[in-house]
Amino acid sequence: MARNWVLDVPTDDAYRIGRILFDVQHDRAEEARFFADPAAYLASADISEGARKALAETDIGALYLLGANPYLLRAYCLQLRVPEAKYLAALRAVEGQAHG
Repeated sequence: MARNWVLDVPTDDAYRIGRILFDVQHDRAEEARFFADPAAYLASADISEGARKALAETDIGALYLLGANPYLLRAYCLQLRVPEAKYLAALRAVEGQAHG
């Protein structure tokens, strides 16, 4: 069975979250737009309300459970200067929870 780090089959949200994380990390214009007004940036994103909320609030555990690529998620947290201990604690807090 094909698996990624969380889901048996990645959802559309998982892909789109990853795309947003990648764009915000690799494109200065996207980064500026996102951090100027996350709610406005995410309003037009084709993602679920749960994904929108998790991104806007940098809810690391929720993003992971939604299927966010953990490498992109970690890089995003580094971009935000989230301490590694806080990042790891957020992942441990959701360990074993249902995904997707």
